[in-house]
Amino acid sequence: MMVTVTVYMMLRKKLGWNSKTIKVEGEKATLKEVLERIPELKQLIEDPLFIKEYIVLVNGVNITLLKGLNTEITGITKIDIFSPGGGG
Repeated sequence: MMVTVTVYMMLRKKLGWNSKTIKVEGEKATLKEVLERIPELKQLIEDPLFIKEYIVLVNGVNITLLKGLNTEITGITKIDIFSPGGGG
């Protein structure tokens, strides 16, 4: 299966890339398994606050409405990760 991961805002600057497409063997995997294949993201998702601080969408749906990092990924999938915003 093919998965495209796109990062936004300050995360782009921190990681040094905008988007990566990776091939994942098999018909399904969890979001965590997919993100762990990208070394820069593996460290990021190990932070227990990752789910609370970052907005992560799988095919346009926030993972907090799904199964978090255990969300099942199948087929051609687009993952968008937005870093925390600040302001006031």
